[in-house]
Amino acid sequence: MTVEPQSKSVPDLADIERREQPLSGARNSEMGQRETWNKKNPPTEAVLIKDLRTTELTPREYRNTSARFYRLGHDIRLQPHLSELPPGGASVNHRHTTEAVIYIVKGFGHSIISWDGVNEQRIDWEEGDLFSFPVWMWHQHFNDSETDTCRYLAVQDTFSMKALGLHAIERFPEGGTDK
Repeated sequence: MTVEPQSKSVPDLADIERREQPLSGARNSEMGQRETWNKKNPPTEAVLIKDLRTTELTPREYRNTSARFYRLGHDIRLQPHLSELPPGGASVNHRHTTEAVIYIVKGFGHSIISWDGVNEQRIDWEEGDLFSFPVWMWHQHFNDSETDTCRYLAVQDTFSMKALGLHAIERFPEGGTDK
């Protein structure tokens, strides 16, 4: 007796439901606010950005900064963003699954880093400095000038993490530190 192979069914791509990456449901997730802001303020696409010290930024209230995101040279892995803290200002204390390398474009201040708010360490920085810290570590940036803004460029692997479904940002549950 010969058994006929069963025909294999291949669904039509149009019949397969497509969903966006689900945002974190954690109560301290920042993903919803970030995605809403990003839809209103899409990344600037370019090959060259002139003078990061003076380029126009948009208020980003949920983070206590002004910012602009970029997609340079059709990049698919790295996404830089420029952020500015007002005089005496501080970002929210947060952590993310992306790696971040931070270059200080203008001004001076400090960042507080820690694992779960324990053994906090302070990183003092000024214009021209470059620093980083481990992935998923809590961090908060402070402008130590009472009269001038400060700006920093963060280059992150955001596009890669989004493509892998691993992009997440959380705020420190008890609020920020005040150092």
